[in-house]
Amino acid sequence: MWAGPLLLAGVALVFDALNRHVSFGLLSTGPLDEVAHLATAALGLMVLACFADAPRRFYVAALVASVAIDLDHIPLYLGLLGDDGQRPVTHSLATVVVFAGAAVASRRHRAVLAGVAAGLVFHFARDIAEGPPGVRLLWPLDERAWTASYWWFVGMIIVFTAAGLILVTHPEPAAPDREGDRRTRLFHSRRSEPPAALREVHCARPDRSGSPGRYPCRIRAGTKPRRAR
Repeated sequence: MWAGPLLLAGVALVFDALNRHVSFGLLSTGPLDEVAHLATAALGLMVLACFADAPRRFYVAALVASVAIDLDHIPLYLGLLGDDGQRPVTHSLATVVVFAGAAVASRRHRAVLAGVAAGLVFHFARDIAEGPPGVRLLWPLDERAWTASYWWFVGMIIVFTAAGLILVTHPEPAAPDREGDRRTRLFHSRRSEPPAALREVHCARPDRSGSPGRYPCRIRAGTKPRRAR
């Protein structure tokens, strides 16, 4: 278990360093940048999983969103939005708020939408440490771009790695339906139940010796089991 945080931290730092030293190009730095984003998000989610109990689709959505948000650069590369030297406005906390609000409103897709919001937060946290042009985090309230030094990113990786090593090396918590799991359950899912029209009950039936026995039978809801003859 301890190898996971170290491996993800190493991948994030190495690919981030390569991205900074390679001349910018869609095919040259793009893959390096996205791998660094993916590893950073995976490391952060590994720590989050130690505190929160969430379904797998939450983590899958977060990982996908941590790289898919850069698709908003395509119109910029095609010259459809002009070039003002800034990242698209979808690189802002307004996008996070939209998905978080949708998660609150949608019970069915809540885990996926919340995962997207989490993935975006990890993406923007690394973006601001890449230097100019920064990220307009508070758009549309504030047009100024936020930037941070490289050490912001290094510090973030160190904190995630240290927390991961401390938390994941301990015994895994019990399953959510067992005692001992202190993680916070983020989403409550309904367990699968038999159809309402058919329910299983125990009916009395005499066995070969003449004494009554019990066996499972299915009856329709709203009806009573027949008496055994």
